[in-house]
Amino acid sequence: MRLPCVVLVLVSLGGAGACRSTGEVYEPLSGNAPACVDDAREDDDTLEQGLAAAPISHVFNHGPARLEGQVACPGDADWIHAYADCCNPSGARVRWDASRGPLEVELFDSEGNPIPLGAPGDIVQRQPGEVYLLRAEYGGRFLVRVRTSGEVAVPYSVELFAPVFVR
Repeated sequence: MRLPCVVLVLVSLGGAGACRSTGEVYEPLSGNAPACVDDAREDDDTLEQGLAAAPISHVFNHGPARLEGQVACPGDADWIHAYADCCNPSGARVRWDASRGPLEVELFDSEGNPIPLGAPGDIVQRQPGEVYLLRAEYGGRFLVRVRTSGEVAVPYSVELFAPVFVR
C-alpha cells in the first residue's frame, strides 16, 4: 500500500522524513531506496537512451525550449536530444543553484563526438550556477550532456536553442 507523503511538513514521526517521486506517487524513503530521484525524462543516462527519445526543438524566432525540473544524480548523466535546422545558433543554457555543487555540461553530435565551440560567434560561458554553450551555425541532431561530479543531486533547468522552420 502506498501512502502519500506530505512534503510541506518537515516533521518526522519515526520515519526518514523525506520523500521520493515514482512518477505521480510520492513514497517515503527507506534505507534501501536510491539516494537520488531522477527527473521525469528518464531513461536518459546514456547516449543511446538520449537518442532513443524524440528530439526537442522550438519554432524559429519563438525563443528557446525550456525544460524545468531536471535533476542531475551522482553517478549518471542526463542526455537531452535536440534537433535544429541547418545553419542556426544551437546549444543550451543550463542553470542551477551553485551551492549544490558543480555541473558538467557538454554538447555532442549524434555520433557522440564533442561539438567544437571555437568558431567565430560560438559562445562558451561557464560560471558557478550557469553554463551557456552555443554553436553559431549548426544543423541536425545534437545532445546536451549534464552530469554532476558531486555527491548530491543537483536540480537544474535548461534553455535549449534548437530552432526549426515551420511552414
